[in-house]
Order: sequence, then C-alpha cells, then structure tokens
Amino acid sequence: MKKLLLNKILLIFLIVTTFSIDLYAKKAAIVVDFETNEVLFEKNADTKNYPASLTKIMTLYIVFDFIKKGKLNYDDKMMVSSTAASRSPSKLYLEQGSTIKVRDAINALIIKSANDVATVVSEKISGSEREFAKLMTKYARELGMSDTTFKNASGLPNRAQLTTARDIYKLSYALIKNFPEEYKLFSQTSFEWKGKTYKTHNKLMLKYNGADGIKTGYIKASGFQLAFSATRKNKRVIGIYFGGDTGKQRNDRLKFYMNSAFKKLNVENLEVKKVENKNKKTKIQIANNVNKYSIVVGTFKYRKNAEKQIKLIKNKYPLTTDSKKSEVVFIEVSGKQLYESRFTNFNKKDAYQACRRLAKYGRDCFVRF
Repeated sequence: MKKLLLNKILLIFLIVTTFSIDLYAKKAAIVVDFETNEVLFEKNADTKNYPASLTKIMTLYIVFDFIKKGKLNYDDKMMVSSTAASRSPSKLYLEQGSTIKVRDAINALIIKSANDVATVVSEKISGSEREFAKLMTKYARELGMSDTTFKNASGLPNRAQLTTARDIYKLSYALIKNFPEEYKLFSQTSFEWKGKTYKTHNKLMLKYNGADGIKTGYIKASGFQLAFSATRKNKRVIGIYFGGDTGKQRNDRLKFYMNSAFKKLNVENLEVKKVENKNKKTKIQIANNVNKYSIVVGTFKYRKNAEKQIKLIKNKYPLTTDSKKSEVVFIEVSGKQLYESRFTNFNKKDAYQACRRLAKYGRDCFVRF
C-alpha cells in the first residue's frame, strides 16, 4: 500500500514537472549568422516559451505576404470591432466602428505593439482571430517552425500559445529574407497617429551599432523578450532572447551575446563614440531642459475621466508619481477635443524609466517634451 502511494506521488510529480517545462517561461537564447545559418551561440534554444509580442512578427509576416499577393493593399481601411476595441494594452485605443489603414496598422504593430490593432488585422484577413491563429500556425509549419503554436495575433497570454527561441529565429530570418523592403520599416524609431507620436519599445536598437530591428515582447509569464538584428561590415547577425528579468537585463545580455558573435566572425566591434559638446550655449540649454519632460498616462473624451486616471495612477504607483506634479491638459486631435492625464517634472531618463515601469503593469504611457 505504501509502495503504491509512493508511486502515485512520483507520478504526480513527474506530470507537474512535465507541464511546468511546457508552460513556464525560461531564459533562452540563440544567435545566428544570417548568411550561413551557423549558430554562434545557443542556450535552451529549443525550450518552449510564451512568445508574447514576438507573436506580432508572424502577424506582420502574413500582412506582408497578403500585400505581395494582392490580397491586401496598404491603403485598405480595416473596421474596428467591439472585440478589437476591448483588447488590453499596449494599444492605440481604437474605437468600435472606426477604421485604420493597413499602413498605419503595420507601424502600430512594429512600434507601439498595439494589441487592438493585431485583432483588427486578424479579423480583416480571416474573419476572426481564432481562424487567423490557425493560419499563423500553418505559416509557421511552412517556415519550419515545428515547435510553435499560435492562438492569437498579438501575444496576449494564452497557455497553449508556445514557441522556442530557434523558431523565432526562423521567423525573423524568413521575414528579412522574403520581405527585405518591408523589413526596413522595423528600423523606424517612431510613428504618428492622430496627432500623437509613438516611440519604439526596442531601446537596444537605438544604441547598438548596426542595429536595424526587429521586435520586443513582454507578458508577466514570459519575462522580457527580444528578437534583434544588426549588420556590421555587410555581415548580419540575428539574436533572440527569452525570459529577461527586466528590459535592461534582457538588452544587456543579448548585447553581450551579439558582440561575442561578431567577434567570432572577425567583425570589428565598432562602438559609437560619445562626442563631448563644448558649446556653452548648448550646455545651458540642456540644463534648462533637465526636468521638462512629462509622461502621459491616458487620453479621455471627458475631463472627469482624465482626473480619475490621475488619482488611480497616484494610488497604485506612488514610487513612480511621488514628487511629480499632475495635471489634466486639454488637447485637440483631428478636430476632437480630448483631455490628457499627465505627470510632469521628469528628466528625460526618468520619464522613459517611469513609462517602462508602468508598461510592466499593463498601463499605457508615453513621454512628452
């Protein structure tokens, strides 16, 4: 009897362990020479993980393929359903019944990583996000992504939506190879939509020599992720990283792997040199602008809703908003009168850090100067 009980306990343990391997994110990475497909570094590259917003790479791949085949046009207007409008952030806050052009949707997916836009695209192409996810998985199989299953177009949490670092490399490679002109869009650092400027989430791209894309990702269950490409002396390297504890840790680790890869390929590690500005007038201007940055935590039709948002952010995130002035600012966008909820008195570094912190908790935020 005792032996039977022990066997049952062991069986339960093995089942739980097996499911844990499949369902919980782990640190994983792979770095590959684009030209030769030589793996320059790998760690847990075939371990299953949640793709988070790296999912949108496949969504974009299908959009580009449909445009190439004449099934979709950059100027096509796509209708926003109630389902799409209800998606959680990051998002553009599209209103039900409104429309968005395909070209604007592409920019929103690349730069803003907008979940509502991903649903709009999926419904335009396949009628429903469920059917689009089946199409995504079909494309994945055709690209050799044997360990990937998609369940939605955005990467929002779904336990059955799994991939590996190696598969995301295969997808990134295919997008760059099959759509070289379209891929150039991934090097953009910002885009404008209805009077607002949205800046890229891919901070490593802004400071890594030779970087040209492609996509960040984050959900709580997966950690911070990045698919990344850089070219030096006509040699392209693609790196994938899963499971970062923070965005900075993810970026630093992948930067190290990428530098090591370029070194293996005998490509000089050129660093961008910082040039000291000795112009006194410029120094004074920089000093005057130190705390002139604001973070916008919401845009609303009614002032009272904007005020409520400020109270909510203050109460829930005091570390981010302490010692900062809050204000509701009236703005006019495309003829619409709106109210922005802002916190002011940030320097540039702290403003972006505050938005990253709020983004970790699913709060929409962008920086104004």
